[in-house]
Amino acid sequence: MDTLFDLIIVGLGSHGSNCFSHFSGKMKVLGIEQYVSPHTKWSHNGETRIVREMGYSGEYVDIARRSLQLWRQLQDSTSEQVCVNSGGIIFGDQSNAQFRNQIQFNNPNLQQLKYQDVEYKFPIKTAQDQSFYFDKSDGFVRPEIAISIFINQGKAKGGQVVNNCRYINHEYKKEMKFTSVQVQKVDLSLGMGLKRLQNTYPLDINLYKQQVVFFKTDIVQQCNKNFDNLPVFISENNSQEVYGFPRVNGEVKIGLHHFGPSLEHPDLYDQTKNEQGSVNLIKQFLIKYMPELRDAAVSRVETCVYTSTRDHNFTIDFDPRSKNTIILSACSGHGFKFCIVMGEILEEMFKTGVQKYKTFQLSRFQKPNF
Repeated sequence: MDTLFDLIIVGLGSHGSNCFSHFSGKMKVLGIEQYVSPHTKWSHNGETRIVREMGYSGEYVDIARRSLQLWRQLQDSTSEQVCVNSGGIIFGDQSNAQFRNQIQFNNPNLQQLKYQDVEYKFPIKTAQDQSFYFDKSDGFVRPEIAISIFINQGKAKGGQVVNNCRYINHEYKKEMKFTSVQVQKVDLSLGMGLKRLQNTYPLDINLYKQQVVFFKTDIVQQCNKNFDNLPVFISENNSQEVYGFPRVNGEVKIGLHHFGPSLEHPDLYDQTKNEQGSVNLIKQFLIKYMPELRDAAVSRVETCVYTSTRDHNFTIDFDPRSKNTIILSACSGHGFKFCIVMGEILEEMFKTGVQKYKTFQLSRFQKPNF
């Protein structure tokens, strides 16, 4: 293997794999991955991820729109089904401040639906206290397929990969050094592995174990409502966010956003332990809003981890010691949809030496501990 690179990307998960594809061919790139990506160990497993503009405001809006554009371009360039335009629906109680915040911004695609139209078109039971908004541009992507495409694209353009290699730290000298490899620039896309660096950077990160529940739809196949045509959905009710997907391979996947026990350290992550609380809460949601699934059997429960900042925004910023290192992670449970635009964002940062997104800066928490 070569020992001198222009850029090392540490972590080839969601964001890192896109950066690996984006920079390979433009410079000499090495990707380092603790496992073999895609994998089921951390945060990008589970077969589907929502891509959407609805619900975002501020600095997220432009990158959400750009991400949707790039996902469509990726789908047009491949024979694999990586992006599905199912449309998206968000609903909740107008008296809920969090729900109002989700819908009060300029989204030309967002249209309010009458409850009669919702029940006619979709297998969703409405209530008088609920408001429903639909965005035709939203949908979902297949994360494992997307990551495989990004990594294969990067390799085809000359990028090199080292798997089963765990990052510990790096040294700042005239050139940064990773054991026997020297590099000019570094992208730390470590996911929950950033928790190990919390004493080095002002990250303020917490890890939360999240579980999604897959329901078999055999029992509802004779129903009039077609779960194949269900849009991706987000429900904001009682300070609880529930999200879900149309039927994929005979299953409907539903999850709770920011619900689950915290982890003190990434090495303590145990995927085998199911948290029954999430299953019970999702079943309560189904009884009220999707009664045709109330008796559906749970086919499986899958686990991933949210790497969350205190304010649930991302961390995308330079290492305080060097403009040649960018910390790209802490996606706070809503980052995969944006991974496809991260290569573009990092390229601009490396080129200009400027991080223009105040929402994602390290300095919003505290001064670095150097």
